[in-house]
Amino acid sequence: MKKLTLLLSLCVVFVFIVSCDSDPCDEGYTQIDNGVCVPDYIAGVDQNFELGTEFYHSEYGVITYSNGNWYNENSVLINSLN
Repeated sequence: MKKLTLLLSLCVVFVFIVSCDSDPCDEGYTQIDNGVCVPDYIAGVDQNFELGTEFYHSEYGVITYSNGNWYNENSVLINSLN
């Protein structure tokens, strides 16, 4: 009986681990390399800077807004965002 209980317990734990979502970020956010979730950049929509100045862009990766300009992760000015 102890073996059966142990086996069932292991099965429950395994199912719980497998069923967990591997993406910890909410919808509209992307997880970057350091594990932080940043908001996705959406072209044509005013960005909410209360969430911070870093956003994820599908083409440029992590982009940062500073002094009225957008910069990529290498601090290179981005002239236009789509």
